[in-house]
Amino acid sequence: MGSRKKLTILVLIVTVVIFVMMAVSFVARSSSAPGHIVGTVVRPVQQFFSGIGHGVSGFFRFFGDMKDYQTENLELKDNVAKLEEQVRSLESYKQENERLRQLLELKSREAERDTVGCEVIAKDPGNWFYTFTIDKGSEADISVNDTVIAAQGLVGRVTEVGLGWSKVLSIIDVESSVGALVSRTQDFAIVDGELSLADKGLCKLSYVTTGAHLVVGDAVVTSGLGGVYPEGILIGTVSEIQNDSMGYSRYALVDTAVDFERIREVMVIRSHGSHS
Repeated sequence: MGSRKKLTILVLIVTVVIFVMMAVSFVARSSSAPGHIVGTVVRPVQQFFSGIGHGVSGFFRFFGDMKDYQTENLELKDNVAKLEEQVRSLESYKQENERLRQLLELKSREAERDTVGCEVIAKDPGNWFYTFTIDKGSEADISVNDTVIAAQGLVGRVTEVGLGWSKVLSIIDVESSVGALVSRTQDFAIVDGELSLADKGLCKLSYVTTGAHLVVGDAVVTSGLGGVYPEGILIGTVSEIQNDSMGYSRYALVDTAVDFERIREVMVIRSHGSHS
């Protein structure tokens, strides 16, 4: 016999006994002195069994309350999970809004140039954006060799164009080479992508003459030479300066202005085929 069934039988027995005691007490109160004596004897018994009845009732009420608490706890956990999801969504919207705001500011700064905003829709495997695909192409008058920029600075150039997409080669790729200028000294150089540096978000600043007085922190921008990249777009800042093995020239490492692990939106400076 299960414990729950035993408890049910016990409750029934207690109930019957209590009713019997109540009946005896009623008869006793309707009599004279002997009835008073009987009532005096019976009352403790009534109180005893009444206490048992309350205890059993409280026992079942406790388990009922526990079930309610468990249900309430599950509901609270569900509400917390929903609130956490809302917080994550709001943070995502906040980040997207900030990126779009920066893109609008960039378009305002580049008002004299013909630009179009694009979103990244695909990239090569891995964390770094060596090459990637954007969501606009020839239908938006994008051409091969058009310059690609972000709010922070130079991203790269368009290498292939389809009807509704374009491929972009970033400046950290080993195939990339950009004519550069050190802003403070006005020394010309070349910024190249290098495999050993790319995964650190760095490029190599080459062909720097020994007479160039470079210092860490110097800004490096596009020179405009070569006919691909317009002049004056920020590439990055000098993070380290070294002499080559022969001692005739120096090179520097450039910390790129753009975070090439996180690119979502870019701006293409349209040339309308002048570089094709």
